[in-house]
Amino acid sequence: MASERILIVDDEPYVRTVMAAMLEKSHYAPVLASNGIEAIERLANDPPYDLILSDIMMSGLDGIGLLERVREVQPDTPMVMVTAVHDISVAISAMRKGAYDYLLKPFEREQLLTTVRRALEYRRLVQQNSVYRYNLEQLVTARTEMLRHAMTDLERSYDITLEALGDALDLKDAETEGHSKRVTAYTIALARAMEVPPEQIRTVARGAFLHDIGKMAIPDAILLKPVGWTARSKI
Repeated sequence: MASERILIVDDEPYVRTVMAAMLEKSHYAPVLASNGIEAIERLANDPPYDLILSDIMMSGLDGIGLLERVREVQPDTPMVMVTAVHDISVAISAMRKGAYDYLLKPFEREQLLTTVRRALEYRRLVQQNSVYRYNLEQLVTARTEMLRHAMTDLERSYDITLEALGDALDLKDAETEGHSKRVTAYTIALARAMEVPPEQIRTVARGAFLHDIGKMAIPDAILLKPVGWTARSKI
């Protein structure tokens, strides 16, 4: 059974009473306000409301002014304007400003209920879309964080692999032990002196560390050959 709270705003007591009676018979929960100012107070102090039915022509804060305030404070709450036939252009203007629909006085009970059901269904869809969007944003945030952690772990694994290759190079050629690390340290110092962006220094350092990686494929008989090998006195 329906139990949605509907705020009825009209400066004519008879109209408010009739609309409330029509809605109560369909198990809605109408709340009455005699003008736009009272409606704003109820929205602020007695939320939430699922729908607002408001007359356009009211003293003080009229229906258009109330619509503008509602769009600021509760943009997801649909608002249906109630107006006389000769004010239909004003009602259409209100829809352009964000009103969901309008009702022409005098109206029958079924017209009112049909409009109310459509407006409430619209609100339900808007809420579902908001929940879906929020859940999607949360999922994207979680996946982005997972990707960040995965990239961090991958970089850590890459650095560990590089260090292992450097150790393997040192074992292959003991006379130049620590050479790759020293070259890397000098390269980082030079890059900083050249004001290379910090995010690029890591890449430059890795390249420097791997500059002798080709040694891994050179047979020891050639790599360690003493005759004519003057470049062994490296950094």
